Amino acid sequence: MKVKSRFPITISLFTVTLSVALALAATIISYTHFANRTAALTAGRELMERSAEVVRLRTGSLIAPIDAIAQYSGDWLDVTAVPKASGHPARKRLISFLSAMPQIANIYIGYDDGSNYLIGAARTRSKDQLKEKGAPQETSVLEQIILRGDRKRPIRIERFLDEYGDTLSSNSSHEISYDPRERPWYQLALESPHVARTDVYIFAGSKEPGFTVSKRHANGVVGVDITLADIDLFLDSEPQAEAGVLAIINEDGTLLANSSIGDGSMSGDDRKAALSALRKQALNPDHDKVRTIDVNGHPWITHLSAIELGAGTQENLAIALPLREVVGDITRASQRTIAVSVFIALCSIPLVWLVSRSLSRPLKVLAAGTQRIRNFDLDQPFPRSSIIDEIFKLETALDQMRTSLQTFGRYVPNALVHQMIERQETPEPGGERRDITVLFMDLENFTAMSSRLQPEEVMNRMSRYFEIVTQTLLAHDATIDKYIGDAVMAFWNAPNSVEDHPAKACRAALAVIEACKAETDSWSGEGLPQVRTRIGLHTGDAIVGNVGSSDRLNYTALGDTVNLASRLEAHNRQTKTSILISPDLARRVEGAFSIRSVGEAKIKGYDKAVSVFELRS
Repeated sequence: MKVKSRFPITISLFTVTLSVALALAATIISYTHFANRTAALTAGRELMERSAEVVRLRTGSLIAPIDAIAQYSGDWLDVTAVPKASGHPARKRLISFLSAMPQIANIYIGYDDGSNYLIGAARTRSKDQLKEKGAPQETSVLEQIILRGDRKRPIRIERFLDEYGDTLSSNSSHEISYDPRERPWYQLALESPHVARTDVYIFAGSKEPGFTVSKRHANGVVGVDITLADIDLFLDSEPQAEAGVLAIINEDGTLLANSSIGDGSMSGDDRKAALSALRKQALNPDHDKVRTIDVNGHPWITHLSAIELGAGTQENLAIALPLREVVGDITRASQRTIAVSVFIALCSIPLVWLVSRSLSRPLKVLAAGTQRIRNFDLDQPFPRSSIIDEIFKLETALDQMRTSLQTFGRYVPNALVHQMIERQETPEPGGERRDITVLFMDLENFTAMSSRLQPEEVMNRMSRYFEIVTQTLLAHDATIDKYIGDAVMAFWNAPNSVEDHPAKACRAALAVIEACKAETDSWSGEGLPQVRTRIGLHTGDAIVGNVGSSDRLNYTALGDTVNLASRLEAHNRQTKTSILISPDLARRVEGAFSIRSVGEAKIKGYDKAVSVFELRS
């Protein structure tokens, strides 16, 4: 066979460099792309960091006064005064807080006798709620007094006040379900000497979601409410909300507050997609790092940072903006430069096509082949057709490596080899404790049968038998440990995790019995004894890993779980059964399979009798 002419890769690369225009264009494009990308990311990062800092400061100015009210409430001279039917000495102070800080929804003082005094903003109640209470149209402030103490019948008094604090109307009722002592803001404050903050919950009065900042005092707790709707409005006022999305998200991905559509340049679908991406990032936040995401085919950049939202509680401040809003000018300049560079490159298209085809085709084939090796797909050989000497040698070496791994895989579980390749691990002695299901099986009367046959015939029969067993077990995600004469040991849930491995092992055992029956039945002629497959199964903890020395290792499982599976397999002889399972396995697959108790058995190595169960098809 005539050997093709092959040339060193140096000559091929030299041919590529002959095209100065192509090399120059490629350099310009690469450098421009890198420089502009770096500039764009830097600009985006700086903008996001500045934006986050501004929002944090402005949010601080929104929340800090509420923290301060709670923090210093214990210094009010009248804070311990229990409310009366006529009101509370702190009424004017609380109304002034509502007037000065529109972000406050309610302020209340709860007492340890169950009494409660509340001043709330009427704007946080819906028109239907106010109408149901009989509130006049001019109502600006709600005053609610709950008196318990030594009263036989607690009473609730509601007054509807105008913006000056004058009473417009009032009502009272003895039907009271609200008790401040049962509310989360009250209970959290009692547990802490500092200002406390609740998680988001539904307010009893307005039925709106929000959170409460609270602080205990001598005979009760002062609480201040802020609704999430108010934080939404605050985020809407930020400049970044015009074209992007601002959100406050807690550590489990729950959306606490977010901006709305903005200036109309962003679609509702884009907003939903951006919020969804931000919520996923909040589950595993990487604070102060700019990320790029795809929003309905358009690049956006995101930024997460920590933000205090009452009582020192840390939440995630998330900002997302379309990339075009951040780096539009830089992108346009980059596009113009690339256009000029591409024009130059067009003049070299014929040469680029010829050279790139000759160089890239074998390299792509090699890359695809190495990926197949990485995935432990070793059936397809590497072609050895390149005219470039170095690539031909690489093709040859990779194909030899494929063959070696293929051979290696016949002696070691494929999943283990794949794992070592994937993780680039060097096998060493040692193991780990895993919850596994172990299977032992062998052939009853194998010794009697093999003694009457030639060794070659025994080998042929067992090869066919093991092929059936192996393919059946592998189809059920088993790891084949070893073949010992006519016996097979396998297990599940190592090295790879197998979901519901006890059930899979049971299905595999039933499938093996069914698959091997025709083969073993065909051996019973010519006066040979009847052989049948026996299986023992047990599930539990075992040490799984590499056992042996630095020169020779075996990936196997050790421990009582393995021993009991082996003993159960042997016990089939006494019970005249095909598959015996342990009580631990029976409990874990109860209801999913047909299981019959065959009593208790004295198992070698065990002081007490072991309950034994038959697994039936």
